[in-house]
Amino acid sequence: MHYPIIDTHTHLYFSSFDENRAQVLAECQTAHVQHQVQIGCDEISSLAAIELAAQNEGFFATIGLHPCDVAPLFEQKFSDHRMANFENYERKCTNIDQLFAWFEALYQREKNLIIGLGETGFDRYHDARDIVVEWQTKAFGAHVEMAEQHDLPIVIHSRSANDELLNFMKKNIRKNKHRGVVHCFAEGIEIADIVTKEYGFFIGIGGVATYDNAKKLRQAITETPLEYLVTETDAPFLAPKNFKKTNGRINNASSIIEIVQTIAQLKNLDETTVGNQLFQNGKRLYNL
Repeated sequence: MHYPIIDTHTHLYFSSFDENRAQVLAECQTAHVQHQVQIGCDEISSLAAIELAAQNEGFFATIGLHPCDVAPLFEQKFSDHRMANFENYERKCTNIDQLFAWFEALYQREKNLIIGLGETGFDRYHDARDIVVEWQTKAFGAHVEMAEQHDLPIVIHSRSANDELLNFMKKNIRKNKHRGVVHCFAEGIEIADIVTKEYGFFIGIGGVATYDNAKKLRQAITETPLEYLVTETDAPFLAPKNFKKTNGRINNASSIIEIVQTIAQLKNLDETTVGNQLFQNGKRLYNL
């Protein structure tokens, strides 16, 4: 089967790939991966994402503040991801207003590479404090404001925080005014329907869809129109079931073939047809 592939959400700049990044890139090329979107998580990783995008044809980047990186910014207790070429980087921003002024300047400088904002959203899994949700709400709002200004899609992270996400979207997101994706989607059809039908957002389907215990997600994939699905890895995390058996736990975009096959099987559709549609969906998400 030959169809083009887009990884709408990956972190190939993480140190997990320092020893074999060139090999991974070759594997992705063999798997017909045409585009990879490197997702920023904070000030430093956003720069690393842009650098990687600048070095590789078909790569792009987003800039943003991951919900798990919100508390470190607000509390000034940083524990930085280590990334090649940025080991000695000194942060420029000490609060959310400074960060988004910096993001604005960065976007103006790198418009050809920056195609989205985030990941942003809510995460009560790693830190369940109510004050953190307040900070995450403020950060999410800053992403939405910048997205409106520049007509950019929003990349949303939500873990153990469905109520927070849906309440925020009800107050701040409007169909046909905002666009984006709830990445690493792992919920059932009820949440999928709200995200896609009420707001017109995509849902990002990754390796979790291949897991035997992901029954509610697999039902959501079956029942959600194909036009609302996009492929992603969240690499180096969440390797698909068979990919993990053969290649280990470190994921990369070449595994998306297994995800396309899973979606096609669940929907009882031709794999190539599904693969081509998913590729077009990813391009539509990011206006490529």
